[in-house]
Amino acid sequence: MFRILAATVFTVLLLQTANLSFAQHPRDSFYDCRLSVCDPCEPVFCDPCESVGGKKSSLWDKVSVYGWVQAGISVNAHGSTNRYTDADNGPCWRQLDALSGNSYLFMSKLPSDFTVYQTWIGLKKDLDTKRGFDWGFQMDTLFGTDANATQAFGDQRFDFDWGTGDYHLSFVQMFAEVGYRNLKIRVGKFGPAMVHEALPAPMTFFHSFSYSCYNTVLTASGVTAEYKANDRLTFSAGWTTGMHNSFSNRFSDNGFIGKITFAPADSLKFSYNLYVGRSNGNEDPRYNRDYYDTATHVIQTLICTLNLGKRWLYMIEGGWGGNNYESGFTETRTHSSGINQHLIYTINKKWAVGLRAEWSHAHGTIFDLPHLTNGGEGGDLYSLTLGANWTPNDWFILRPEIRYDWSKYYNGFKPFAGGTKPNQLSGGGSLIVKF
Repeated sequence: MFRILAATVFTVLLLQTANLSFAQHPRDSFYDCRLSVCDPCEPVFCDPCESVGGKKSSLWDKVSVYGWVQAGISVNAHGSTNRYTDADNGPCWRQLDALSGNSYLFMSKLPSDFTVYQTWIGLKKDLDTKRGFDWGFQMDTLFGTDANATQAFGDQRFDFDWGTGDYHLSFVQMFAEVGYRNLKIRVGKFGPAMVHEALPAPMTFFHSFSYSCYNTVLTASGVTAEYKANDRLTFSAGWTTGMHNSFSNRFSDNGFIGKITFAPADSLKFSYNLYVGRSNGNEDPRYNRDYYDTATHVIQTLICTLNLGKRWLYMIEGGWGGNNYESGFTETRTHSSGINQHLIYTINKKWAVGLRAEWSHAHGTIFDLPHLTNGGEGGDLYSLTLGANWTPNDWFILRPEIRYDWSKYYNGFKPFAGGTKPNQLSGGGSLIVKF
């Protein structure tokens, strides 16, 4: 697998150096790319800031092929290594014990190993409704350690079992859309982008992810409609087959997903995101049985991005999620909330530095094990991350970072170093090669 990756990266580097068939897009500043051109708060994952080369098809001028490879390493001061369980279908981590390695660092659980996080290939036809009716589509495939969190593990259908061990393959997005003027309708599997940190690597600043990414809907299947009232205000709403389900939807789940985006000024933008859904039983493959009969879920996020001049970008995000599980005469309620903040300074066109600070409160969620046995007693997690981005050209990004996490759980739970430490110093980085 690594030989294939090395050959892919070498080929991309060679083609980029020779400037063959890959569009080169001009880039102003880091702020202009991240906020003005392509905001992660958009309803779906987009071509990040047009930084990915658009290789045009001879069939349609608006059809483009794009992608990237992201690889790197994450290590921790405890020296914790990977530990695997007997389960081979556990949601999100697939065989890897969540307490081992880098513990609960989302998408960065594997320590001390050179990791291919994302090999992403996308195909899309742009939807342009300025002149009236138009149609489009988008298809994104992902191979790597990030893919298992984007598979349909909710109903265990479609791409759920594509892969083995730490590496998996998934269709992150696969949808068609039609539009007329200010109205767009989308059908298929898509990324709702309910939090600021989107999954595509070129759309995020930091190497690791925040805890808020646990309390969100990464992928959903369904139908959504988006209406652009004016240049400042946009509404979207739709129905989904629950959370992380395919269209098979074998449990007959239902969910509502909505978004309101408001930009009162060019430098200020707000986004409110809501998911409300009901799950009618979910099979836990670790025990080969259903661990609840029905469950209701509510997830809300409010995101504000502010441009503080041409060099400073500030983001603050608040999130809350609640779950009510019912099984026979037993009812278990869990919830989590948190605040995530980013402050990014653009030094020049090649360098930018950033600071991320996060607080997350968990009660009976994935951090507070066992979350469905006794509901847990809750606790708080804190995280500080210092990172940098080096972008010498339009197709390469290097993202080093150092991170410190600490926690306070009222039942004595310790999430790091195999469940023995309440804090953890970690670091690492990744490189992104776009094509």
